[in-house]
Amino acid sequence: MSYNVPLYFKRNQIAPKAIIYMMREKRHTILTLQDGRQASTVIPVKEIERHLPENDFLCISKGVVLRKDRIASISDDGVYTMTDGQTFQGRKRSLKQHKLVRLSLEGSEIKQIGRQEPPVYLKEKCSMMDNMQIAFCVIELVFDANGHGVDFIFRYCNKAIEKVKSVPVEAILNHSFYEVFKNGDKKWLVICADVAINGTQRTIRDFTPDAGKPLTIYCFQPASGYCACLLIPSES
Repeated sequence: MSYNVPLYFKRNQIAPKAIIYMMREKRHTILTLQDGRQASTVIPVKEIERHLPENDFLCISKGVVLRKDRIASISDDGVYTMTDGQTFQGRKRSLKQHKLVRLSLEGSEIKQIGRQEPPVYLKEKCSMMDNMQIAFCVIELVFDANGHGVDFIFRYCNKAIEKVKSVPVEAILNHSFYEVFKNGDKKWLVICADVAINGTQRTIRDFTPDAGKPLTIYCFQPASGYCACLLIPSES
């Protein structure tokens, strides 16, 4: 049976670049788009995949295709987390194979990119927060040579961050988020990616053992590719 995928895209006003991920459910293919819409069709995933930019999408299992630059993280057991928080189980691979997939997305320049200094204008903006009593930090979403988001690096922390995280500023600055906080919740990766890429504002309430009390965290985009966070301990 033949399918006219371009005609389907046209009738449903779907641009290939607007597809975040698609998956097969029973006898239908469900496409999730950047604007939040979902489209359903009987056209098989493989047929639609043939009409997508080859280098922009990744088939992680039978019937599941993801846009590469919307993948926030890949766990060792093959769970793919997208920037909108959705997760997908990939094919059962060995630890070594999962690392190879991550490396293919990250590119070979990640370590060098991840240690560069932030723009001067951003450092000047942040300097006024140095002596503020409220904990404040700026995290950069690091991209590889192909434009894929692959890591988060602390680019600025004021002194007050030490009271909240119980880690010296020197041990945080220019280090990866999960390098500093090895047991950090993966939801932070999703939230920061959304803010850094889409310029959204997020308010999170969480509990951290370091602060010993609940935290309210206000996230905003100070510049494209960055997520700034104000961390305020709650009284109750």
